This record gives sequence, structure tokens and C-alpha cells, in this order.
Amino acid sequence: MRVLLVGNTGYITETFMEEAFPECQALILGEAQVKTNRKKGIVHRPFPEEEAELSDLFLTYEFEMVVFFSNYLTFHGSTEGEAEKLRRVLQYCKGDREVRILYLTGPEGMYDTVTGKTLLVCEAEELCRKYAALHGIQVTTVRLPYLYSGTYEKDYLFRLFEEMEDQGRILFPEYPEQGLFFLSTLDLAELLYKLTDDWEETEVVWNIPDVFHLTFYDLEKGLRKQNRSVRVEWKKEAVVEHLAADDKKVRYRYGWFPKISILEELPDLYAQFLEKTKRKTGRAEQLRQLFSRHKTFWRIVEFTAGSLFFEGLIRLLGNSAQFKMIDLRLVCIVLFGSLYGINYGIAAAAVETLSLLAAYQEQGTGWQTLFYEPSNWIPFIFYFAIGSICGYVRMKNRENDAFVRSENRLMEEKFLFMRDLYQETLQDKRMYKKQILGSRDSFGKIFDITRKLDIVQPQELYIETLQVMEEVLENKSFAFYSIRKNNGFGRLEIASREIQGVFPNSIRITDFREALETLEAGEVWANRQLLDGYPAYLSGIRRNGELVMLICIREAGSEQMTLYYLNLFKILCGLVETALLRAMDYQDAVEYRQYLPDTHILKTEFFVERLRLYHTMREKHLASYVLLALEHPGMTLLQADAKLQKLVRGNDVWGISEDNGLYLILSQTDEASQPVVLERLTHAGFACRVIDERRVHTTEGEKG
Repeated sequence: MRVLLVGNTGYITETFMEEAFPECQALILGEAQVKTNRKKGIVHRPFPEEEAELSDLFLTYEFEMVVFFSNYLTFHGSTEGEAEKLRRVLQYCKGDREVRILYLTGPEGMYDTVTGKTLLVCEAEELCRKYAALHGIQVTTVRLPYLYSGTYEKDYLFRLFEEMEDQGRILFPEYPEQGLFFLSTLDLAELLYKLTDDWEETEVVWNIPDVFHLTFYDLEKGLRKQNRSVRVEWKKEAVVEHLAADDKKVRYRYGWFPKISILEELPDLYAQFLEKTKRKTGRAEQLRQLFSRHKTFWRIVEFTAGSLFFEGLIRLLGNSAQFKMIDLRLVCIVLFGSLYGINYGIAAAAVETLSLLAAYQEQGTGWQTLFYEPSNWIPFIFYFAIGSICGYVRMKNRENDAFVRSENRLMEEKFLFMRDLYQETLQDKRMYKKQILGSRDSFGKIFDITRKLDIVQPQELYIETLQVMEEVLENKSFAFYSIRKNNGFGRLEIASREIQGVFPNSIRITDFREALETLEAGEVWANRQLLDGYPAYLSGIRRNGELVMLICIREAGSEQMTLYYLNLFKILCGLVETALLRAMDYQDAVEYRQYLPDTHILKTEFFVERLRLYHTMREKHLASYVLLALEHPGMTLLQADAKLQKLVRGNDVWGISEDNGLYLILSQTDEASQPVVLERLTHAGFACRVIDERRVHTTEGEKG
């Protein structure tokens, strides 16, 4: 199954994908803690900003399921752009009625109080319902407690850990008694697997309850165990909110409920946070991280220290002959302008201007003299000009570097995208080639069916035919009825295991008057009017212009009431007809070898073979039979045979066994109808004895 995961996907990890979507081809659009892995069917890409690119993705992958992770799954997270992104995804799903949409949102829809956020959540849910109603899309909404992670930087718990480590304190805007509504991603993965495996076809909203009944006070105690020096403050400004009572629908429908508490995972989550942020590294790494978090402050410190350093050099070395040839003030301006850009270059020029003014003042030259003599402006003009030029060059180089990096990243993303499409095309090519060669209605499959039906024993042919039809037509409600000449009745020969006992053992052909005209014309009849008492499909097999067999499909799904399915059933019935008529012709040709002269009594070897086939069908739960040992006192075999032809049905078989006794196989006879047959045979002068099934099975096993 091809799955698209989009939205607030930062909680997705490789373990999550393995639990939630095993053996699926998944495309993740957005942030995620998983990399592209073609072997596992996972492709990760940033969410496309351009409509054309998003459209290409939907056209290329033809998703069967879309899972949208709402921003409301993050506690105190940013919800900007939620509705617009959801609308864009639904817009590309509306033309595909086969796609399933799973909208995972937060618990606000289950709160007992109405706030601005609950109204926004309800609007997003209503947007999904409107699209589902207008365009026939299957949408399921799942209201979840908030998710949490120790490695997702935008997660609430991750930010709590950062605040705890950087500031040594945590500020909770909630009351200590506020419920702690959080759900483990592993529990969510298990739920998603169950939802996708057993999809609810109707529109439904699942409410995931809070089963742990924890509070933020419990979370405070858990955080103190991780860092005993942390200080906790409470603003106590928010309203205490409660979830609606558990309706237990998810538990009853899927047998699922949350099993992992956030407090149980808190030590592992904290360890993951420390590992991700490298909090336990050496002193040098900690200093580097401290500098990277406060770049502006440290640059100001460095600028101040550098300016004082150069001022000291000027005062110390100003009278040196070597340094009279070098303007250290200009060196300072060039240095900071080239390092940090135009702002620092102009700032350095301003500082050095003040330094030069102070130097002139010490030499007895006042600022009035400097101001009224334009030639004295030249050093100051050059200071600001050089600071601006060096800063501009630095800024321009930085922008060019960022532009080149952005272009390279864009080209890399396009290359990876094209490579993914190419690999997808190759994979689809291999898959379609395999499907064509092994398709249920391909020429190779038809040849395989023809080979399987190359059988001359009718009962054995029934078994193979039933198995072939169940496999190809993906249906388990078949029944075969044999029709004897001019008697108007059909006798059940074999039926699918799943519907044993549903089909009657005998049917009257005239009961299917609506289908007879179509069957007489050699066509397949489909019950499109949903007539009561009629099967979904009926097909007849004809011999010399007369019906000799009916093949029925009792039930068919809506997707099987199509012209394609009817034609496929017709082709298979044609193959069966050819094989069955060939078997009948063969049986007619060797009839003189099978029976005792002038009787319908099978010889021993043929009777034993027929008994084995009946037993095979019973073992596979495809048919039933009863074996009777017959004694015929005062009658010869010819007389007994003549009576049996009048007393039993046309599909019953009798013959001589290995002990030279006369035996009768009652086809499709069960314990309920058995006494009637025994009474009829006894009244005709036969002494009957039912052969136990276990004995028959043992006897046949010994023969084998």
C-alpha cells in the first residue's frame, strides 16, 4: 500500500514506521526523524511549496492512504498554516474515490469547555467532513492526546528539557491539577496499524481517552528526578480542562488502548535529549555551544575587546618608527568589517573616529579646527568608506555563499527526487511484469488452468474446477449441480467449503425461470435485479444442446458485479465445459469396461477409485457422502441392480468392493436424510449397514 504522511510529521521515527506501516511504500512530506530508505519503502522529502510539485507527487505515487498529522498534536505548538495545508492535501485527494484519509488531530475536540483553539480544531474536522461528503472520499478522524518526543525540537517536552538545562528553571502556565493528556508514539503506531488493517468504510470519529489520569504535578516530580536542581514555577492562568468520558469504541472495535505512560518513558526521553543536544560533551564543546547560542553578545564583547586592544597598541607603539607607517585604526576597521559585515565595519569606523578625535585633542588640536578645515575630514571619510566597503564585500560574499548553498541544496533535492522517480519506475516495471506473467487472467494463467483441468474423472474434475474458480474469481460461494436428462432436477455435486449446508442437495430447474432463457442461449446470467432465491451468477454447461450442469455463485460483492467479472466467469466456464465434455465422452467410451455386463454395478477397481474421490471431497469439506454395505437376499446382482436404479438418485454410485460385497455410495447425503434412504432400501428387500467413516478412512490408508 502506498501511504503519504504529511503535516506535523516531526514525531515520525524509523521505529514508528516499522510498527505502523510495515511492508508499505511510504512518502513523508515535512520534518521527520527518518531518512530515505528504499529497501524499507520509505522516502522522506520536505513539503513542497509549489503547487505543481505537490500535484506531480500525487500523480506519480497514486496514494492509497493519506495520514495527516495535525499541528494540534503538539502541546503549545504553532498552529499557523494548519487549515491551508490540510485544504491543499484534500484538494488533490478529491478526484480519487479510492484514497483513504486519516486525520490525526489533538484532544481539543474532546474538552468539556469551549475555547478559541477548540473552535479552530472543530473547523478543521468540519473541513474534512465537507470534502468527504462532496467528493465521496473516505475520511476517518482520530482525536488523540498530545504527542511527545525527546528528539523533536519543536515538541513541548523537548523545549521543557531545554529550558530546564539552559535556565535551571521551568515555568508552567497550567495549574498543577491540570490533566496530563499525552500519548506515546509507539501506542499511536500500534493504533495506526490496526486502523489501516481493518478500515472502517463509513465516516467515523475515534476519541482516544486518557487512561493514566496523570497531572502536571506528576510531570513536575518526574522532571525533578532527572534534574534535582531545577526550579519550577506555576503561572496558574489557564482554565483547568477535562476530557470527555471514555466511550470505549476503539477498545471494543480494535481491542486497543494506550499502554505506555509519559512518566515511564521520561528517563529514556531525557537521555535521548542529552544525546541529541550533546549536553554531556567536553568543556570545549560546551563553550562552542554557548557561543553559538549567543552569537550577538559574544561578537559585541569581541568587538569591544578588539577596539580596546588596538587603542592600547596605538598608545604603546604610536611613537615607533615602524608603526608610524601603519594606521592601526584602519587595520581595526578592515578587520571587523571583513569579519562581521557592514554593521560592525561602520561601528568600528565610528569608534576609531572617536579615537582619532581624542588623539588630536591630546596634541592640542580642537574639534573646531578639525571641523572648519575640510582637509582634516579625509581620514574620517576614509574610515567610514573602508568600513562600509569591507562590510559590503563581506555581506555580498555571505549572500553569494548562501545563494550557492541554496542552489546546490535545491539541485540536490531535484536530483534525489528524479532518482526516486526513476527507481519507482523501475520497481513498478518489475512489479507489472510479474503481475502480467502471474496475473489471474493472463495467457499463462489460462494455460495453467487448462492443464489442471485435463482430467477424465468427473469427481476429480469437480475438485480442481472448484479450486481454480475460487482462486481466480476470488469468491468462496460456488456450487456445481449435475442435471440428468429429462428429469428437471439438479443434484449437488460439490460446493465451496465456506457455504457447506447452504445450498440444497437438489434443485428444481424450473425454479430459475428468470435465468433459463439466458442459460439456453449459452450465456452467463447475472442477478442484477437482486431476485430473491436466485444466486448472484448462473452458468450452464451444455452437451448436445441440453443442460448437463449448472455452476452457481451464491454471493458476489459490489465490485464483482461488473462486466469484466462476468466475462472472466464466462471464460472459466467455457474452459470447464470443454474439460467436462471431454471427461464425459471418455466415460462413455470406457463404460463397458467399468460396469459388470448389463448392469450399472461398478467393477472393484473403478468402485474403489470412485470411493477415494468421494472421500477426498469430504475431507476437504467440499461434499458429503454415506457408504452403505448392501445384502440382497433372494436376489441376483442383476435384480438388485434393477431395483437400485429405481430407488436411488442418478448421482449415487454402487459397485463391488474388494471383499466381493455390494456397496452403495449416497452422494450429498447427511445424517438427517439417511434414515429415509435406509427405510426405502429395507422396504425393497435390502439389508443395509452403514460403514463408519473412520473405518473407511483406515481401510483406504492401508490400501495406500
